[in-house]
Amino acid sequence: MVELMVVIAIVGVLVALAAPSFTELMRRNRLSAAASALQVSLSLARSEAVKRGSDARVTVAANTTAGAWTNGWTVFVDATGTANNGIAPTADTTGATAVTRVEIVAAPTGPISAGQTGTLNYFTYNGVGRLITTTGASANRSFWFFDDTSEKYCLVLSVTGRVRTTRVASNASCDVD
Repeated sequence: MVELMVVIAIVGVLVALAAPSFTELMRRNRLSAAASALQVSLSLARSEAVKRGSDARVTVAANTTAGAWTNGWTVFVDATGTANNGIAPTADTTGATAVTRVEIVAAPTGPISAGQTGTLNYFTYNGVGRLITTTGASANRSFWFFDDTSEKYCLVLSVTGRVRTTRVASNASCDVD
């Protein structure tokens, strides 16, 4: 009985020591997964824009839930020229204002916040794969995920459409190329 109590005490101490590092591991994995999912969506939008020779967008909203990037996002090819008024389409359309949804990404798991340079709630790639603004001008942008800790996970988008990821301190900026 004494030996069993000693073993239980040792296991308890080991669990108490491992719990904080496991929590940190889960936090980092959650942020990394969200950043990776958005990077994949941005690459998909760029490749669709080049393939179809038309604007493709990644916009804040998924499954008609608008408001924040942490609710998910939608990748769609857009012939409207208006970024579908900055919201994700709820259905595909045809004709001169065709909108074709390519991917809908659900909300990232866990308590995650997001930030970005600029106020646009979407990223647009033109038919040659360049990142553009609402006026069609090229522009660098950055985007980041964080959860009120010491780090944020940045996605830095150059005008050429290239996306790179980096991890920086929470008080540092996500430098744009």
